[in-house]
Amino acid sequence: MGFQTIARGGLVAIVATQMLLATQFSTMAQAEMLSTGDVISRYESYANRDFLLSELDRKEVRDELVSMGVDPNEAETRLQALTDEEIASVLTQMENDTAGGNGVVGALLTVFIILLVTDLLCLTKVFPFTRCAGR
Repeated sequence: MGFQTIARGGLVAIVATQMLLATQFSTMAQAEMLSTGDVISRYESYANRDFLLSELDRKEVRDELVSMGVDPNEAETRLQALTDEEIASVLTQMENDTAGGNGVVGALLTVFIILLVTDLLCLTKVFPFTRCAGR
């Protein structure tokens, strides 16, 4: 019976030590208040990064990268390494540099206003809904 008592005592000591170590080295959870703006900006940066990665997956973009001598996988790796501010800057630049975006609309609006003014000054007769100011 002496061996069973010693074995049981040793087992109890090992289990107690393991429980003590498990509770001493556990990490403490911390909670903090987050504002709505913080949460939105955090998830917005994730969405922006995902958008740029999805743009890299498009066939036209990959073909253009390859034609310029850039490895698409290297471009994806570098995109992953960008900070949130750099991602926002890239997206702003993409919005401002859209092909044929605001430039075409502005040019058409300018031509329309010029033709409207010339119709009102009796120099042309392009639009039937205008009346000549001299008459």
